[in-house]
Amino acid sequence: MTIFIDRLIGAIQEKNTPCIVGLDPALDRMPKSWLKHQGITPKSSIVERAEAIYQYNLMVLDAIADLVPAVKPQSAYYELFGSAGIIALEKTIMAARDRDLLVILDVKRGDIASTATAYAQSYLPSEPKRPYAADAITIVPYLGTDCLDPFFQEAIQWGKGIFVCVKTSNPGASIIQEQKINHRYLYEIVADLIKSAADQSIGESGYSGIGAVVGATYPEAAIKLRQQLPRSIFLVPGVGAQGGGNEGIKACFNPDGLGGVVSSSRAIMYPHLYGSEDTNRDTIRQAAIALIAQVQDILTT
Repeated sequence: MTIFIDRLIGAIQEKNTPCIVGLDPALDRMPKSWLKHQGITPKSSIVERAEAIYQYNLMVLDAIADLVPAVKPQSAYYELFGSAGIIALEKTIMAARDRDLLVILDVKRGDIASTATAYAQSYLPSEPKRPYAADAITIVPYLGTDCLDPFFQEAIQWGKGIFVCVKTSNPGASIIQEQKINHRYLYEIVADLIKSAADQSIGESGYSGIGAVVGATYPEAAIKLRQQLPRSIFLVPGVGAQGGGNEGIKACFNPDGLGGVVSSSRAIMYPHLYGSEDTNRDTIRQAAIALIAQVQDILTT
């Protein structure tokens, strides 16, 4: 069994980019002309809307599949449509796999004991097969080791990945994550809780699939966390629409150019909202190419 982290590093090297694309399908961001073509109106049913977000995802996947190593569906955008949305998520994951893309499912689960295990077993095990099984998931850590350990155990057992929300890109997170305890930030203490499991799950690539979500919007924090978790992969949001800068992106990587995946969602999925005349397969592809070039330039200068 080739574990997630080695597959991810291999795909990053093969495609020569650490960029991944978030799949956050929001009907109110999609071009009105595209929605009209899909027959979506204010009276459309939940099932019809869910099918529309899946069809939009197919357009995105076809545009970027050969460019990036992975995609990151955000579960909330699918849960919005109930069981029809979950079906759309399942179909999206299967479509990504059909295009040889790894899937990082952004679910941000966090609970304790048997409940945490149940969440982990919902998304991580390879057997029995589940349509929405992911290669890695995101979790939140603030219920402590009782929350973290069940997710780590399932991920290690099945060779999957975990990204713990350590220093996130949203401005409001600082009120919690930058609290100081014995002269250390809380996010540093959370990173300590990750390190043991990360060190136990290092693949042939030299990296671990037990990683952290570290926003590009906080370069000083990223520098500290990179030193604390030198072999963990960082999932780096805050790029593109959220305004993460060059310094923050570079701080999340090691000198070998590895150590992170840079995620962009809105700027790729909806180029018409960011200066492009239209959104279609070609303009989505061009937005992805622009991100890849931007990140490559940051990491090589």
